[in-house]
Amino acid sequence: MKLIFSSKRLLAVVLIFCTHSINAQNSVLVNFGSSTCSASDQPSFSLIKNPLASNPILLSNCNMQAQLPDFFSVFVAYNPKNNKVYIADVRSGIDTKIWVLDVGLPALISCPISIPVTPTYSYSYISNNFEFDNNGDLWSFSNFNFNTGQCNLDKFDVNTGQVINTRVLQFPVGNYPNTISSGDLCILPNGRMFATLGNTPSRLYEITNYSGTTPASASFLTLVPKDCYGIAFLNGKLEIAGNDFLQSCYYFDYDISTGILGNETPFQVGNSPIDNTSFTPAIGNTKRLLNATQVSSNTYDLTYEIYVENMGNVIMKNIELNDDLGATFGAGNISNVQSRFVAGFNASGLTLNPLYNGTTVTSILNSNQNLPNRILTNTDYFFKVQISCRVANLQQGVTYLNSALCAGNIGSATNNSFVSVTDSSNNGDLTFVDPNQNGIANEDGENIPTPFSIGLVPVKFIQVNARLANANEAMVNWQIATPVSNAAHFIVEYSLNGRTWNALGTIHIIDNNQSGYQFTHPHLPTGNIYYRIKQTDNDGTFIYSKTVVLRNGAAVKNYFIYPNPSTDYFTVSMLSNISEDVSIELFDVAGRKLLTQYGTESNFRINSNLLPNGTYLLKIKQQENSFTEKIIIRHP
Repeated sequence: MKLIFSSKRLLAVVLIFCTHSINAQNSVLVNFGSSTCSASDQPSFSLIKNPLASNPILLSNCNMQAQLPDFFSVFVAYNPKNNKVYIADVRSGIDTKIWVLDVGLPALISCPISIPVTPTYSYSYISNNFEFDNNGDLWSFSNFNFNTGQCNLDKFDVNTGQVINTRVLQFPVGNYPNTISSGDLCILPNGRMFATLGNTPSRLYEITNYSGTTPASASFLTLVPKDCYGIAFLNGKLEIAGNDFLQSCYYFDYDISTGILGNETPFQVGNSPIDNTSFTPAIGNTKRLLNATQVSSNTYDLTYEIYVENMGNVIMKNIELNDDLGATFGAGNISNVQSRFVAGFNASGLTLNPLYNGTTVTSILNSNQNLPNRILTNTDYFFKVQISCRVANLQQGVTYLNSALCAGNIGSATNNSFVSVTDSSNNGDLTFVDPNQNGIANEDGENIPTPFSIGLVPVKFIQVNARLANANEAMVNWQIATPVSNAAHFIVEYSLNGRTWNALGTIHIIDNNQSGYQFTHPHLPTGNIYYRIKQTDNDGTFIYSKTVVLRNGAAVKNYFIYPNPSTDYFTVSMLSNISEDVSIELFDVAGRKLLTQYGTESNFRINSNLLPNGTYLLKIKQQENSFTEKIIIRHP
């Protein structure tokens, strides 16, 4: 980020790259500044492991005093497309000098052997921000008009400085930043963009509709207590950082799912934060039961499907997928084990381990393989495997819980920069990898084993969870033992006091082998919300799940969607006449944006006739409020 000098004040702007992460300390923070808080004449960049842990580890400090006189007006950014670190010097105001540095990803994470004094190249475009998307293009703000709350959002080519596209960005009325010179933006691998802008106070926004053809908009999220100029996505949270140049360097963390801003924390390892980026390995994994065919009274042929996705911004080394069927069913009860990739879900060219048998050999993949990170339209960052087996000696009424375990790493164990990532499979299709799109694959309620049981047993609840999907709705998830028989439907109920209950909606049981269910509770009340699931059989008998509680402070949605599931179209209908702009974006489950609509209409009609059957995410933005809905397309 750019540091703006004035006779009264010194403003620091900090850039930190954003990425997906699982709920563990695995990110490596790259901090450009100095190794001592506010030592401006000692520019360097540091590689910091476990940045949000109580004891972050300094891996390396890379001195740049030969290249730069101080750390002012210098940016750093990580390019997920080529896995290189970029240092940009804009102090001249005439051109941008670029150093392109190889820090050894994904194998070794360390300072370059040598950094040339002369920059790699230069161009004439002067950045106000410096943040890569997954296509390797850079983004920046320019030309802010405080009266209208608008600025330009520029996308430009890092190699030439040529502006590819300029969009108008509209900030919400009542929450304009007082400047865009102090602040930063970041882009997640799934396409979400966040920004911190302004000072006294700083404001946090989510930027939407930035890659379409209509104006982009900024949804206000929260005020930040101290002046902060940088934003990062580390280990599943936003880090918002600042420096007062009086020996005080600090950051705040922000939980995207709950909207809670954390307390002020000293910046990592005593460094001075001027500009930052990060490498964050993250992997998501889910498993579901596709089919159960009875062979005899206690023997079944089972088919499972496992989906794995690189959710981070770096290549995952040594990708592993393990499934121990013997631990679930007993090694002597497993036979006829086969594995295969699902057609169209192995663009990275991984190979299967021919020795996998689910008991003595549990590794499904051959060793020493890499899984690329997400690069926009590429399809090589995920894969899907089907596992079939015969299981004997099953017992009536016993629930067998099974998970697949996926792992990978970056760095090198020999130099203490080895970073391992592991995720246990959730129970469902690929939409269950990260249902709330917050970048954490294994938070509470998302590492659910896949259950199986036999016989005419009543519905048995395995787990019930409720969490905020965004600031205005909750996602209620539950898992049951399968297969079921004579089961009719579920009714999702909620209470504000734990005593008086209200029905939210009904979900009919149409697949006896479906074990995972979820329900979205819109228009959330504030305070404690209690949830339980009522399951009713065809004969009218019923049971209740356990009760779970969710603590919430949320806004109220101003719309409803119909029909859902959709065939040829669905409509987003506003509940009242609105004057503010509304943006609507539709994404597939891989995070690719399919369409955008923008305007002030009271009804938005979306054509779904040409979309394949499946589950999609609809993002709706109204001024500072942001909502996400799950849309099901189901053609006859």
